[in-house]
Amino acid sequence: MPAGGNGMVAATARAGGHGRIGVLGAAGLVAGSMIGSGVYLLPATLGAMGSISILGWVAATAAALTIAGVFVWLAILLPASQGLGDYVKAGLGGFFGAQTVMLFWVSIWVGMVPLALAAAGAIGFLVPALAGGGARLALTIAIVWTGILGAWGGPRLVARIEGLTLAVGLAPILLIATVGWFSFRPEVFLASWNPSGAPAAEAIRGSALSCFWAFLGLESAAAAAAVVRDPARNVPRATILGVLGAAALYMAASVVVMGLVPSARLSRSEAPFADAAGVALGAGLAAVIALCAAVRATGCLSGWSLVAAETTRTAADGGVFPRLFGSRLGRHAGTLNLAVAGGLMTVVAFFTAAPSLAAQFSTLTNMVSLLSLYTYVLAALSLLRLMRGQPAWRQAAAAATAVAATGAAIVLIVSARPVELAWSAGPAVVAALLYAAMRRR
Repeated sequence: MPAGGNGMVAATARAGGHGRIGVLGAAGLVAGSMIGSGVYLLPATLGAMGSISILGWVAATAAALTIAGVFVWLAILLPASQGLGDYVKAGLGGFFGAQTVMLFWVSIWVGMVPLALAAAGAIGFLVPALAGGGARLALTIAIVWTGILGAWGGPRLVARIEGLTLAVGLAPILLIATVGWFSFRPEVFLASWNPSGAPAAEAIRGSALSCFWAFLGLESAAAAAAVVRDPARNVPRATILGVLGAAALYMAASVVVMGLVPSARLSRSEAPFADAAGVALGAGLAAVIALCAAVRATGCLSGWSLVAAETTRTAADGGVFPRLFGSRLGRHAGTLNLAVAGGLMTVVAFFTAAPSLAAQFSTLTNMVSLLSLYTYVLAALSLLRLMRGQPAWRQAAAAATAVAATGAAIVLIVSARPVELAWSAGPAVVAALLYAAMRRR
């Protein structure tokens, strides 16, 4: 689910031998897992819908908070679990646990392609000759394999890449969300309110699914509950604070961008934050911001490539994936695992190529959001099963949370286009067939 951060924050926190973190540290963990390179192209996707999409951010934030509540309860009930698959398996059994692992794995390598697109778009801003369709596709694939090569170097190299690129990558978002307000033009924002003329409810539904992509990773505090002081009290607070903090930054940055760049131009942008910086701060700083975005997006790919490889390895060790993806003595991430992830990303990049960078980005991010929403629904259903035998008040509170989260997820799911629903349903079918084959063995 490569929406924002490096995807390895919670795992790093759990594995570290350092002291436990408090509520602010855990809130930073949540926000840091979401905020990152995944948001770089979202303003271009939302530009076609207009600045009314700020209401989509509000709807997506509400959905994220209800879903985060599910993971708060699961973290309390299953403090020793290590990830989404364990949460689902505990309540719904091995089949749905395997489904969750498969959907998570697919969401990783599909979700890495938008990160590569963000990097390619930023490079295209710097070198216009690389902004065309064919050149952009070749550049996107080259960036994908650069990330694979970084992951092949092992966890230490990935950690260095992530550390070096994190601050660089956050700079464009923070700069626009703060300094950009001094150049904000209300007339541009209002003129771009709803350029399509679609009913408000339809525009909000359509933008909310795209916005939700930026919240993937909201379960990080729950996943790292083992290193949080007083987790029963601090994990819920940290999750809410982290989601609200990320939402505030997202909305501030989006409003500024939409108040600097007209929607018609924004929807065609290859690097929306750089375009906004060009209006507010000049062409020189716009180029610097584009470079920062490219560096961070490429850095994120190494971390997520490693996560993809490790997911197949641990799944194979657990009997969910074929054995040839399993552990190899003395190796961190198997070459085969990385090669398969890179090959699949190349195929996705090729078959989703579109004349508009924003259109390709939107299709891919919506697919990843749908895959994640399916797993969140499974987690909510698992929570309902796991609450049996608990005190009545806890059952009622958890049930209300699970029902609200499921309802929010379904509202977002049905807002997707039929082609996105069809593509995202495919991995669930493959997961079922693979599970049946592995069980026969």
